[in-house]
Amino acid sequence: MSNKYLGPADRQLIAEKWAAYASVREIAGLVGVAPKTIYEELRRGSNGTLDKNSRKAYNPELAQRRFQESLRRRGKPLNRTQAANE
Repeated sequence: MSNKYLGPADRQLIAEKWAAYASVREIAGLVGVAPKTIYEELRRGSNGTLDKNSRKAYNPELAQRRFQESLRRRGKPLNRTQAANE
């Protein structure tokens, strides 16, 4: 992955694969990031409930919203490509 941040499409892919019971390493390989990035992303998108596989549920919209809030708190603007993905 050449971007610095995960985009909404990446988060949607993570959600689909996580719901299909894919492993973190498998998802990381598909997205092109380190497994630690996927673990952090799963934490960011967790709402505290369990999914059908008895794992923490992942919500890509919640993760994107929390990511945007984090950028605003830090005062970092999105680049044009990321703003178009919103």
